[in-house]
Amino acid sequence: MRKDAPGFTLVECLTVLAIFAVLCGLALPGLQDTLRRQRAATALHLVSAQLAQARATAVMQRQPVTLCPSRGDSRCHDAPDWSGGWLLYRDPQRRNQPVAATDILRDVRRPFAASVQVHSSGGRLRVRYQPDGRSGGSNLTLRVCQDARLDGEVIVNNVGRVRTRKPVAATACPAG
Repeated sequence: MRKDAPGFTLVECLTVLAIFAVLCGLALPGLQDTLRRQRAATALHLVSAQLAQARATAVMQRQPVTLCPSRGDSRCHDAPDWSGGWLLYRDPQRRNQPVAATDILRDVRRPFAASVQVHSSGGRLRVRYQPDGRSGGSNLTLRVCQDARLDGEVIVNNVGRVRTRKPVAATACPAG
């Protein structure tokens, strides 16, 4: 048997695996925080992009459209929870639900990780865009939270413009 045969000894392999395990253990907390921030950024982007698309659709089709939280069965939810997805539908009669299945333009279901929660501010459950792009009524704030911590807000003003805001310091997610 030759002593200079190519390859690694069992001791060398175990040493490399031990070093790799230690490095992974040190990197894991940082990766978890990065993943958490990325999930929040994705949720903020998806919600604000969908609101912008709803506004553009109302202007291009020259008719009112509504964006509402979805129950998951092509109907609008009666609670301010947008975490399960949303419906975008033509709304010329200004109803709180789509009249026909052909009126539904988008039905987005479960767009985020399960840890991400999106809730709208009290009193306003849906956003209705007029043919000129305005969104009448009061301003709407959609809060993106994870683990009871506020990660950001999507704000729709009366003119229909959408903006996002991230908290400067760690903030608890407001109830309701």
